[in-house]
Amino acid sequence: MAEYELTNESEIPEGSSRLVTLNDIEIGIFKVKGKLYAYRNVCPHDGGPVCNGMITGSLVQGPQTEWKLKWDREGEILYCPWHGSDFDICTGEALSRKPLRLKSYPIKVEGGKIKITL
Repeated sequence: MAEYELTNESEIPEGSSRLVTLNDIEIGIFKVKGKLYAYRNVCPHDGGPVCNGMITGSLVQGPQTEWKLKWDREGEILYCPWHGSDFDICTGEALSRKPLRLKSYPIKVEGGKIKITL
């Protein structure tokens, strides 16, 4: 496993993402609530470029919302542009196509620089 320095943390604003290529692997870097996440840009459903998808929220309904639809988790859900598979950016888990999960990579910030391990 090798560690790679990507960019300054300030280059990825809150709620945004950036695609990088390392060793011919496309990786999406996401920043949600001040935390960074790194995922391979391959949807586990059908191989689509998942990290190019829309970052948004999700509708929820249940006892906690008195069974009314409520918009929740804005900026935490990634939708694959090919078939709409939805993933929790904070965990990589699929919301509606369980047990699918995004391939993640260890990521950290040292001295303001983002580093990833492949």
